[in-house]
Amino acid sequence: MNDVTTDGERSFSVGHVLHIVVWLIVLAAIVLFALVNTDKVNVDWVAQNSEAPLWMVIGISAVAGAIIGSLARVRRRLERE
Repeated sequence: MNDVTTDGERSFSVGHVLHIVVWLIVLAAIVLFALVNTDKVNVDWVAQNSEAPLWMVIGISAVAGAIIGSLARVRRRLERE
């Protein structure tokens, strides 16, 4: 195996590939879960109620959780510096 790469080649570590595979599995599970949960549900807001597909409620919640988690990680990293 050659350690030198040319412009057309890329070197990926096993950890990087594993990270991508895990994220693809998580994404597939989320998509499958969304396809199964197509019923409409009531969403209670502070001032009103509305209806939305369950997959949308789950998806928005997942994205919001990921954003909050990322912000917490960045804050922790900045506090350590």
